[in-house]
Amino acid sequence: MESLWLEYGNVTSEEAHLVHDLDKCEMIQQAMEYEASDYKQLDSFFNTTRGIFKHPQVRSWVEGIYRRHVSPPSSKRLCSDREDSPQQSLLSLLNSQDCNIYTPTKPPKRKAVDELPVPRKRHSPAKSPSSTDSSPFKLISFPASPTPEQPTLSLPPSSSSLPSSSLSAPATPNQAFGNLAEVYRPSGSPIRVTGTKVVTDVSFTDTDATGICKVDKSLVCKGFWDSINKAARICLPRRSGKTYNLTQLLLFFSCMPEQEYLLTIPDTIIDDQDIPQMDLATKCRLKRERLFEDSLLKKLHPKFYHEHFMKYPVLNISFSKCKGNTLGDFVLNLCKALAAVIQAFLQDMKRQNKTDVLESMHYTDLKEMYMVYQRLKRESSTKALEYTSLPLRMFESLSDFVVEEYGQYILLVDEYDIPFTSTYLAKWSKDDKHTARNIMKLLYQTMLKDNNHLIKGVLFGVFEAPLTEMGSGANNIKEIRMVPTDEKDIRASILTADCPHSRDGLDALTDSFWFNAKEVEQMLDQSTSWCAKVADYKMFIMDQIREWYNGYFIGRFKGKYNPWSVSSYIEMLCTLLNSQVTPDIKEVARSAARKYWVTTGTTEMIDAQIDRYPSEFIHMAKRLLCNYETAVLKHTEEHEETHIILNTAQLNLIVQDTDYFSESAFLTMCLYSGYLTRRLSTSVCIPNHEVYRVWLDMFARAVLGSNMADSSINYERGALLKELWQGKTKILKDLAISSHSVLSNHNEYLEKDYANHFANTIVAVSRFGMLAHPNQKSVQLSEIVPIRENHTGVGKCDYIMRLHSTHNQANQFAAIVEFKLIEKTKRGNPAHHQQLAQRGLDQIAKCDYSTCLVGCLERIDVGIAIGNNVVEAVCKLYRRKNTDSPWEEVDTLVDVGC
Repeated sequence: MESLWLEYGNVTSEEAHLVHDLDKCEMIQQAMEYEASDYKQLDSFFNTTRGIFKHPQVRSWVEGIYRRHVSPPSSKRLCSDREDSPQQSLLSLLNSQDCNIYTPTKPPKRKAVDELPVPRKRHSPAKSPSSTDSSPFKLISFPASPTPEQPTLSLPPSSSSLPSSSLSAPATPNQAFGNLAEVYRPSGSPIRVTGTKVVTDVSFTDTDATGICKVDKSLVCKGFWDSINKAARICLPRRSGKTYNLTQLLLFFSCMPEQEYLLTIPDTIIDDQDIPQMDLATKCRLKRERLFEDSLLKKLHPKFYHEHFMKYPVLNISFSKCKGNTLGDFVLNLCKALAAVIQAFLQDMKRQNKTDVLESMHYTDLKEMYMVYQRLKRESSTKALEYTSLPLRMFESLSDFVVEEYGQYILLVDEYDIPFTSTYLAKWSKDDKHTARNIMKLLYQTMLKDNNHLIKGVLFGVFEAPLTEMGSGANNIKEIRMVPTDEKDIRASILTADCPHSRDGLDALTDSFWFNAKEVEQMLDQSTSWCAKVADYKMFIMDQIREWYNGYFIGRFKGKYNPWSVSSYIEMLCTLLNSQVTPDIKEVARSAARKYWVTTGTTEMIDAQIDRYPSEFIHMAKRLLCNYETAVLKHTEEHEETHIILNTAQLNLIVQDTDYFSESAFLTMCLYSGYLTRRLSTSVCIPNHEVYRVWLDMFARAVLGSNMADSSINYERGALLKELWQGKTKILKDLAISSHSVLSNHNEYLEKDYANHFANTIVAVSRFGMLAHPNQKSVQLSEIVPIRENHTGVGKCDYIMRLHSTHNQANQFAAIVEFKLIEKTKRGNPAHHQQLAQRGLDQIAKCDYSTCLVGCLERIDVGIAIGNNVVEAVCKLYRRKNTDSPWEEVDTLVDVGC
């Protein structure tokens, strides 16, 4: 009997899930009938249970109840007209022919014990005196936190973009709940935005008195507590709100004063006359209470707030600086990160002045470890190689001391993957790299697995680093993947970012990172007090934000916005508008849209792969760029053919160097770091225009090299096209040299390979507008630069590209190019270079390209001789009156006028 009791209380079986679901189902069925019979408003019972049902059969019943609950008042009397009691109504469902409780058509995935929710007590309506609740389990359940009423069921704003089939009501009670979760959910997730001045680098400790705009993400504390049993790993792209939320977790849970985080908060924020007489701990506590005073966490979960606020010691460790030119430097920086935490606890003991503690064995050991590090950092990095076990000993001493003096603790580790990525990129020996990885694996195993002092611990980073080897290591970690990695993660339950969540658990944790559309709109509304000009053009500005910074798929919510970029954009927009008397608001809104997020740092892992495998990257990047352009032009973002397939991401990327390029590994790397996003369950794509611009830069650098790519950005719009119209080839030769140097650094090349790479070069520079017609307002390269390459048959040119003519954009201008490679022995002979270039030009003249030049009235033939940093080019210009006329050689084409 006891085992059954525990099985129900811990919800460790499908039967326990079923009983919990039936209990809540009976509750809302009874609530609906009380509404109908007594004309009461009992919406809170439906709002607090929405989305928490697990069993598919019970879900179908619940959806039927929800639909009847939102029906017009006249139809709601149907429930009160029934002769069955609420208990009989549920029994009739259980005994119906549709019921198939133990053999559902698609059994739900059995969850691990640490993923199961804590049982919560249902809130039943007032019963008649004769009613009794004989449930034997009521003593072990807990009351749900009160929540404000939400609107009843309505379609989310983005539902219009869903397939029409998903908008129809379910035909049978057994229909899958996944579609309903995406459509039939009430709008209005809990949102709270304070302040009016939007700034980029907002901190959680910015108070309301500063006027800085803050989006309330305090539910991260409840989500953290509910989602993590003992140890977890969360991987997120840069600038996703991680630092903001880590500060919240620390200031909410930590029992220490955490004075260094509160230095910017003035004492005047405390409503007390006795501030001068307050001790440091009291003052810090009152400041932290003010930070959470009106938070969503305190309003929605008051019991949780009072039970956990400032109740635990917290070890907050950051490994962001754990890099080094040598293994010794690496060990020293690792010790430095741990020493910072040790120093904080030593100082707290001195502040409390507990004599018995200062003389205790654990305090003495901890202080000795700190002094060992202080002595070691004055030595050479070579000396540190003798102390590779010091980081582990420092953490063990810290752990023993904290649990002895404070109790069991919470562990927060930021940038946990930096030691692995820095080791991967370091130019060390294989033995040193192996040693560094083993140090980290053993350290994380001690922190998270072999640690009886740990209450909850979480690792934050960008990539998934290998923490286990041959089954050993930190193999107890729960993976909380904010970025969906494979098909089953996505198909489980896809929601738009504006859909509400359960306000606790994994949804609350996930939604605490990045912004949804309603939060962005609220930020714009708040900013009108700072910049009134925003108000009249809010919809236009929101469209700009959506185009540039939306499109991310985080957790099970799609349509998320990059928080850093959104804040930067609104701050820049308001600054520009306030600095002008009569601004063109639409033009200013367009000009404020820039690359903000990507300028805050680079992902060295991605750069290293591009430098090592440029040809493979160029091929893949062209597909991604053209697919994005096609999706934007034709609005085909929901069609699989516009995206690159990635069924299952390749995890644990930070391993030893490989000698081949893995497209799935590279795509996964870009997915984790925010350069790609999931659009469909089996594919990835570029999320928005900001990241599209980043891919353009990466593509240009892979093709041209860094120097030429930077120069290309600064060229005048249409510079290359105008030169070709005049029969000049200087820019073309510069591009040829740059393209040649990139290609020759990586492989043995042939004329065909060089022609391919030069074609990519032309595509790259055209994306900076170098081939744009003067009358052309926008550049969409997937349509502007169609390149036809010809490598079969003797005497064919290397490629033909068709561009816009000098006369207008309707007529076509063609460039026909033939390459000749200069032999190594003749690269110092300019006369030979001239002869080779002329030979290429003669080869073009001998061939008939009429089928490739249909519609073209102007053309340039170019013969190029190329070697290492040596290039020679000759050209001829032609024009014809109409498509049936013969070609006539001319000196220039620009006399027609642009």
